[in-house]
Order: sequence, then structure tokens, then C-alpha cells
Amino acid sequence: MKNYLNLLYIMSLTLMFGCRSSKELIYLKDVSPNDFITGLPAQAADPVLKNGDILYISIKSTSPEVNMMYNPESNMETNSYGSYQKFTTPSGAYLYGFEIGKDDNLNLPILGKVKAAGYTQSEMEQVVQKKADETIKDAIVKVKLLNFKVTVMGEVKNPGVYYNYSNTINVIEALAMANGNTDFATIRTVMVVRPSPKGNKTYMLDLTSKDIYSSEGFYLQPNDNIIVRPDKHKNVQLNSQAYSLILSSASVLIAVLGFVLR
Repeated sequence: MKNYLNLLYIMSLTLMFGCRSSKELIYLKDVSPNDFITGLPAQAADPVLKNGDILYISIKSTSPEVNMMYNPESNMETNSYGSYQKFTTPSGAYLYGFEIGKDDNLNLPILGKVKAAGYTQSEMEQVVQKKADETIKDAIVKVKLLNFKVTVMGEVKNPGVYYNYSNTINVIEALAMANGNTDFATIRTVMVVRPSPKGNKTYMLDLTSKDIYSSEGFYLQPNDNIIVRPDKHKNVQLNSQAYSLILSSASVLIAVLGFVLR
């Protein structure tokens, strides 16, 4: 009988300490209302282009004829909204965007080959602008990176690959795109894995602290992976129903044994 009581006691403690507080899921716990968070990075780093990147490049002027020559893909859509919409899917970007080749160059209509790898997006826009100014009067050039994607996985509600069509994205925005973390997540050790020529560099972010804003991993770069780890008590929480059933069975068994052994 004593052994059964000990088992019941141990299982009760397991269920009790397996629970976690909702306070562990609060972002920026060390920030008070009206606080000013200092030490923020001035701005996100402009990604450096590399071969395999896909760009949206628009070269426009006041002449419709010139626009047709330098932007042949725009004539494939009668609806101007549809013309831009086709770039906002991975397949559309692959089909209609301009890919930087293995020789580090872009092959543009009329302008020909233009070196692209090694430049940032804003620098590339200036390069194409200078090239266009040689042959087009009052040219307006826009260059955007189409394959800026990040992968969010682990303890989030919708893990997956997400494409970013703005100039910057940070880790909080990426988690929001994945519909936030699950109740099993530990937000103190969110990992950002960033590819680099020297290998993958990792950053560990504590989302409960305002210090995340000063981390190099806060603003994301193309092809970053965000990994949200599970809480150490997840196994206990996942198996709580099984533990409850065992606990109930043990209670019934102890009651029966107590009745029989009277």
C-alpha cells in the first residue's frame, strides 16, 4: 500500500510542476509603458545580391514605345494590377523576374549584360539607372529583390517559408506571419540561422527582453531560418491526459486495495 501511495504522490508532483505560467510567453517583459528603448540599430542592412537572386526591374519613361522595348513582360497583361500581381508569387517571380546568372550578371532587354552580384539592392538600382540614362531620356528605374524569403519553424502555429516584399523584415514580424508561437514555445531562446560565405551563423534572441532590438539577428536577411524551440515541459504537457488517466486508475486501485485489505 505504501508503494502505491508513493506512486500517487510522485505522479501528482509531476502534473503539478509540469504546468507552466503564462508569464513565460510574454514578449518584452522588461518594458514599461512610455519607456524609450535605446540602442536600436539605425536601420536594417541592405542585402547583398548574389547569383541566383531574382530581381524585379522596371525601366520607364514618358514614351510608351520605349516602355514596351525595355519592359516586354508588362505587355503580357492588359490589367496593370495583374501585371504587378504576377511578381508576388514564387512561380511568378521565377518566370517574369530577372535572375542573376552564375557569371554574376543580369541579362536585360536592350541594355544587355549588367553586373549585379556584390551590389546591394539600392546600389543595383543606381547601376541600372546609369546604364539606362545612356540611351533613355528621363528614365525612371526601380529594382526590387523578389526572392527575399525566410523560413519559420518549430513551435509556431503555421511553420513555413514566407516571402517578404518590403525592404526590411524583423524576427517579430516573421513570427507574426507564422501566426505567432504556440503555447509550448520558449521565447527566451529563439534562434536565427543566417547563411554566409563562411558558413551558417547563429543568433540567439530572448524575446522577453528589449535587448533583442540591438541584436544583429533582429533584422532578418534573405534565406534566414527562425527556429522556435519547445519548452522543456512540453513532453509532460503533451502526455498530461495519459498521466491523468494513470493517476485516476491508481487512485481507484488504491481504494479497492484499501477496501480488500481491511
